[in-house]
Amino acid sequence: MKKTMMLLGFFSILFLSSCEKSSSTSSIKEDADLHQPSLKAMQTQAPDWLGHYKAFIPCHSCEKKLISLQLNQNKSYTLKEVQFFKQKQRQKESSGTFHFNAQNSNLIQLIEDKTHKIHYIALHDQFIELLDQNKNRFENFEKYQIPKVQLIEVNNALKHVSIQADLFKIEQINLNSVENTKLTYLFEINNHSDRVLKLRDNDIVLVDEKNNEHISTIENSLIAPNKTRYELVSFVYPNLSPPTYIKIK
Repeated sequence: MKKTMMLLGFFSILFLSSCEKSSSTSSIKEDADLHQPSLKAMQTQAPDWLGHYKAFIPCHSCEKKLISLQLNQNKSYTLKEVQFFKQKQRQKESSGTFHFNAQNSNLIQLIEDKTHKIHYIALHDQFIELLDQNKNRFENFEKYQIPKVQLIEVNNALKHVSIQADLFKIEQINLNSVENTKLTYLFEINNHSDRVLKLRDNDIVLVDEKNNEHISTIENSLIAPNKTRYELVSFVYPNLSPPTYIKIK
């Protein structure tokens, strides 16, 4: 009888221990599930390649060419090409879909909706590179690398003028032994008036988070009537506060 009671006690302890272990394992699993990102959240996270790419590239039949490419999350794209000549400019816009190469995920194939023309681009970190029709690099391939740009708000006080600015380049420079940041924006300036528009350096300022104003440097300040110009505009400021918007006086 005593032996029977000892066996019953042993199995009772074993059963309680097993229950505690199962409960602990379940608690750990539930806690891990709480910290595990949901599959839906992972699927809706924006991919790195998503965004707007813009830059000037060489042009054999014109002075220079502007490429503006928007890659959308649904695998559609819009492409704007602007050719610049001495007295005029020619613009072409197209759209379509794109696909990643099965063997090389960094190779993208753009297919125009209307003409079914194919363009090839190589995907890099924060920029794309145009390729030829054989998927090869161009000579002087660095000039065919197009960075991803970021739109900044423009507070424009000018009438009959619309301006869009995209962050084009960020550089760290040293001025009088002080570290500064140089930001270069690609401006699209649309002069809708019948008069020549003249922009001076102090007409364009970059306003930082503390409302400090930083004067620009603009290469070409004359915009002909009813014309659109694309100009690089730079600002240099101390590394104290991030920029918030651009003001046109």
